[in-house]
Amino acid sequence: MDFSAFAEHPLHADTLRALRLLVAAESGTMGHLRNVLVTATHKDARVTAFLGTWAFEKFWIADALQHVVDAHPAVVLPAPVRQSRIGAFFGEIRDRVRPITGSIRANRIGEDMIAVHMTVGTIDEWLTEAALERVAELDPNPALRSIVDTLLQVKARQLEFFEAQARDRLATSERTRAVVARQIVRTGWPVGASAEAASETAFFYDYLFAGAPTTVAAIDDRISSLPGQEGLSLMSRAVAAHRGGRA
Repeated sequence: MDFSAFAEHPLHADTLRALRLLVAAESGTMGHLRNVLVTATHKDARVTAFLGTWAFEKFWIADALQHVVDAHPAVVLPAPVRQSRIGAFFGEIRDRVRPITGSIRANRIGEDMIAVHMTVGTIDEWLTEAALERVAELDPNPALRSIVDTLLQVKARQLEFFEAQARDRLATSERTRAVVARQIVRTGWPVGASAEAASETAFFYDYLFAGAPTTVAAIDDRISSLPGQEGLSLMSRAVAAHRGGRA
């Protein structure tokens, strides 16, 4: 990847801010994987083998995007609006407890959690792919386009596994489809960005998707194509919840 081209043709500040959130989302994979592998999902050898490679590739994607941001040392991005000290304290407690409570809840659900994790992975890939496409569309820089195309090739391969697994497992029973629907409605998107400041997630949705209703509708249509997940409008709801977040 050629990052030197940005010295002569830099990206817009809004582009870099959106990329910063995507770096957090992609690099947050290990925390997500930790929560996944304390559930029944770890018993499926094929899935866990895939997730090991997926985690490595997500780290590589995050590293590439961070290089893009770092290639613009003169651009000062707004600092994320952090929680108060009290909010941060309780947030840290929640983050420490969540893997335990999540494990207990997930193991009560049993093997249907594999369908949940595969569906979450599918939707998250659809969203982050669309985000990368929107970044390149809003800031038509040839160097950025080349990098995005390379990353999308990797993500397309990841999506092949996620989507095939999700569709197969959702087709098994009505109970599985109902369990998955309940879980994904409560999921924060993009998955790895849940630990980031709310101001950055709000900016991400407002900048990339508020002006792209066709893109948002297309993601929702893809989600509706999954067995038992019709009409959830997850992305439309996420954009609406974060409207006006470009402060």
